[in-house]
Amino acid sequence: MKLKIFTKLDCPNCPAAKKIGKQLEKKGAKIDWFDLDEEEGLSEAIYSDVLATPSFIITDDSDSEVKAWRGDLPTAEVLLKELKIT
Repeated sequence: MKLKIFTKLDCPNCPAAKKIGKQLEKKGAKIDWFDLDEEEGLSEAIYSDVLATPSFIITDDSDSEVKAWRGDLPTAEVLLKELKIT
């Protein structure tokens, strides 16, 4: 499974989201980062129905959505459990 993290420069909760993402990477999580201030990030956000930041989307190996938090900030522990990382 993979985690997509969507952030934006002027988002007040995005620094915390980035910190959580870095913690997860240290635990071995596969993360794709998307910045909505860039064209590529905005395109992926539209494809993934992301209308608020920060957003976290867990996908399976075929890139299908498994679980998502749009405009919400889950804890690292919740994300580790959903990603099945110990």
